[in-house]
Amino acid sequence: MNQRILEELKNSSNTKLNELNVEFSSVMQNDFNEILESSVNRMERENRISQNDLEIAKRNINRYIENLAQYREKQFGAKDIIRYKSLNESRSSLCPLWPIC
Repeated sequence: MNQRILEELKNSSNTKLNELNVEFSSVMQNDFNEILESSVNRMERENRISQNDLEIAKRNINRYIENLAQYREKQFGAKDIIRYKSLNESRSSLCPLWPIC
């Protein structure tokens, strides 16, 4: 797996989460990490690892996070939480969304 691409996707994702003032639940964080790893593997498998491809992947993953955030659980005095239940709701409305699904 291309660690540089994975790190860039993680950094972009973390920036988007901070912009939206949300965080993943611990269960959701593990699943999201798997989604990122799967995305990088798909990018490599399809030989789509150019800088342009990476920018498309970042944009689509950020779109995915924005969609997940629509189903967040509001917290008072802390970041809102994105829980696992938002995963299915979000995926069904966005897929197919390269390289996620």
